[in-house]
Amino acid sequence: MTQPLLLEQTRSGQTGLSGFTVDLPIKRLIFKRFVAFFVLFCVIVLALAGPIYWQYAQEQQQRLLAQEETSVVATTQMIQKEMYEQLHLLDLLKNSPAMVEYLSSGSATDRTRLEVLFKNTATTYSRFDQIRLLDNSGHELVRVNTPQGEVQVVPSDRLQDKSHRYYFTEAKALAADQVFVSRMDLNVEQGVIEQPHKPMLRFVTPVLDADGDRAGVLILNFMAQNMLERFRLQMSRRIDQQGMLLDPQGFWLSNHKRSNEWGADLDNPTHNFATLYPDAWPSVAAQESGVVETAQGLFRFQSINPFAFSLSQKTDFRPRQGALLSDATIANTAWKLVIFLPKEVIQAQSVLYQPLGRTVLALIVLSLAGVAWLLAYNKVHKLARRRYHQAVTAELSDLYEHAPCGYHSLDTSGHFIRINQTELAWLGYDHEEVVGQPFVNFLTPDSQLRFNKFFTLLKTEQEIDNIVLEMQCKDGSTFYVSTSATSLNDQKGHFAIARTSVFDITDRIQLERKLEQLANMDALTHISNRRHFYERGELEFQRAVRYKHALAILMFDIDYFKRVNDTYGHDGGDVVLKQLAKTVQDSLRDLDVFARFGGEEFIALLPELSAEQAALVAERLRREIAEMPVIMPSGETMNITVSIGFAMLTAQDKQLDAFIKKADLALYQAKEQGRNRVIEFNADSEQ
Repeated sequence: MTQPLLLEQTRSGQTGLSGFTVDLPIKRLIFKRFVAFFVLFCVIVLALAGPIYWQYAQEQQQRLLAQEETSVVATTQMIQKEMYEQLHLLDLLKNSPAMVEYLSSGSATDRTRLEVLFKNTATTYSRFDQIRLLDNSGHELVRVNTPQGEVQVVPSDRLQDKSHRYYFTEAKALAADQVFVSRMDLNVEQGVIEQPHKPMLRFVTPVLDADGDRAGVLILNFMAQNMLERFRLQMSRRIDQQGMLLDPQGFWLSNHKRSNEWGADLDNPTHNFATLYPDAWPSVAAQESGVVETAQGLFRFQSINPFAFSLSQKTDFRPRQGALLSDATIANTAWKLVIFLPKEVIQAQSVLYQPLGRTVLALIVLSLAGVAWLLAYNKVHKLARRRYHQAVTAELSDLYEHAPCGYHSLDTSGHFIRINQTELAWLGYDHEEVVGQPFVNFLTPDSQLRFNKFFTLLKTEQEIDNIVLEMQCKDGSTFYVSTSATSLNDQKGHFAIARTSVFDITDRIQLERKLEQLANMDALTHISNRRHFYERGELEFQRAVRYKHALAILMFDIDYFKRVNDTYGHDGGDVVLKQLAKTVQDSLRDLDVFARFGGEEFIALLPELSAEQAALVAERLRREIAEMPVIMPSGETMNITVSIGFAMLTAQDKQLDAFIKKADLALYQAKEQGRNRVIEFNADSEQ
């Protein structure tokens, strides 16, 4: 802002460049008014200095608090995602076929399958201290422990009665679809807190048999150490690194000073938030969220509510169906996230506590140029306001471009008109390579069909959520996303733009597939197990019966397998089983159904083969196994033989089990006739 120059004309008649003429008395009047204005301005400055600085301090605090909101949101979502994954695993184990079949039959075979599922789950997800199944009386039926990270199935004679434990008491009051989660505490072994400390949460839910009757309780002992470490890492990225996680009683689950943690468990009742910050605790305890200012500093607090999965929440860990949590669970997990900004940290951000600021303040107080100062003051504030708006705009743009999820907008034809950097990084493309291109070009063929239906429906619906698509990256790799879109209409009410959020759910899809594989695969040989064989075998059997196609079945058993175990131990027996499974698997076709049927017995279905062809396949397998060198753990090489019985499907075969029985009878004949041979089932010999 520039004032016009008023150049005076002197008594001698000299004229200034501006053309204005001013007498000397007017100059003295300007000076007097300058003095008057200066005095007035000094009074105004003194009157305004206090409120202005207070407002400035408030803005500084708000700016600091705004910077912390990212930590609050990211930490809340991290904890909710962690809790949802445990509920998801609990639900998958609860409703697994192995669980239902064991609860229904109680057989040793089904118990073994359930132990394998528990063991594989504990091995795959190194987060559980124990996985247990209790009956309705509170006695353990199955338990898997993970001491020092080694997964162990507890023998039946060491299973315990847990009817007196609090979590079983809580479980008795649960409905069939409810879940109880304990308070987080340090694990105790034989009455002593385990060292090093193991923070623990217990997830408890009733389990049902095949008839829908309550048959027991499933318990997951979740080790929360990794979750707390991720919390501390998130807090370490803040300006003062003072972030806290409190339990419902105000004891620290996580604190920047580790010695303050677990006051209740370690019998340190004064190691809690209320003792260290007595002025802030009443507000933190009574309110869901807010900001408290005390003499010590600012406290930004937020209730975590780790199981509050809102259906409208834009997150990639939204549950497919809401778990019913008990009231005790909500009370146990009513955690509080507290971010503390000490006074000295806030003051360090203030200009008045910096050398330059103090110098400016001294110049303002001592300056006699009131008008110049006022103009400079206004200019500074205008510049500050402009920079503030620029910073807000830049921050909003940064939040859009680098959000933890993808965002894009599509036009009426489904072409990109905008996309953020997060989604571009997932895809591996530059902005120019994507904008203007059809969205379907970045989807796999199956997902293209699903998207076209979804996009057509969006033009008539205002909002569509949770559509799972498989996206194609620039390097050819793919990943799964959950998309939610909102339609925007033009002034005439016609569909104009689709705004879409995209969450990477590849980990969830892989988790579900991995659990399905664990349920279908034999853990030792890595081929199909007996249950999976019946699933696939029933389909092949019904297809062959319906269309009158040829179908052969082979059953083969390792000859004298007990001698192998007696000579080389069970480790040697395991080597033989794995080598035999690989040899047979490599020799069969992709369409053949091959599985470990039990112990040293294997079974295979061979579609579309005549009796002569099936006999050739069986004989080839027998010969390859006999010639197969098996290197034992001791380094010794040995050979094995098998006896094989096979049968062909006839018009009289109506049930798969009866068909299997025919091959089993032929196998029995092969054993009776000297082993290491192939025998075809003969109905006359059965009679």
